[in-house]
Amino acid sequence: MATVHVHKSGEQGIFSNAYIVDTGNSLVVVDGTLTVSEARAFGARLKSLTKPLKAVLITHAHPDHVAGISEWLPSVNVPIYAVRSVEQLMRATEAPKRAQWGPVFKEEWVQQWTYPNRIVQDREAIQVDGISFRVYEIGPGGDCDANSIWIMETAPPIAFVGDLIFNGVHSYLADGHTSEWLANLTKVKSLVAAAHAIYPGHGDPGTIELFDRQREYLEEYRNSVSALAGGAPSLTPVQNSRLTERMNKYLGTERLSFLIGLSSDAVAKELAGQSAKAKAGKPAS
Repeated sequence: MATVHVHKSGEQGIFSNAYIVDTGNSLVVVDGTLTVSEARAFGARLKSLTKPLKAVLITHAHPDHVAGISEWLPSVNVPIYAVRSVEQLMRATEAPKRAQWGPVFKEEWVQQWTYPNRIVQDREAIQVDGISFRVYEIGPGGDCDANSIWIMETAPPIAFVGDLIFNGVHSYLADGHTSEWLANLTKVKSLVAAAHAIYPGHGDPGTIELFDRQREYLEEYRNSVSALAGGAPSLTPVQNSRLTERMNKYLGTERLSFLIGLSSDAVAKELAGQSAKAKAGKPAS
């Protein structure tokens, strides 16, 4: 029976999760870590299991899930699997992310990413020790412009859903695809209905109810931005402060609360655009 080991990053690592699946004979990693320190800690844990790493599976392109791979990958010959859209977004955003966050993280920023070397198609499966890992490409509408999930097709299945789900921490919404995110929650919930466990990109693993809680969070955030912005495509500093207070109270935690204000203008712009299309009689995208 396969065992899933969870590596939970600390606050500096954005509370992101990386997973090690022990198949019994070898290891499969799902996603990476952000900082140099977290990556090295993850690498030490990987090494302690004393089994060969057969595959790395990537759900999406954000640095807190891919940057650390360069620090712990034991060999360039290890297959790293991702859908094409995720691989392309990694390549397109590495330099801008380095420019944005390198001065903040300084020596903790991983200076060079390692890219996927095996491109998989939507619904394609790979096999490791007789266990099937199947990818589903879901496009924009997790917290990223390119997202996928991986389902380990055991009995019952186990789902690695990346940043489609944030459990117990505030969500990153700054890519502005909250409508698509809500649609993907419905789509993916049906895909993983039989799953024994849901492993999110941030926060504790859980059951299918995580989808409902994520939906409620997104709806609360969108409704709060709409009420505060009044149709404007951005929020004022005072409105951002009020939004942060509301969302902290709603979620009952300030974990990653900086993401609330960081995301507000993108969501306000998204909602304003949808309103404008509705007034013009055009379908909202």
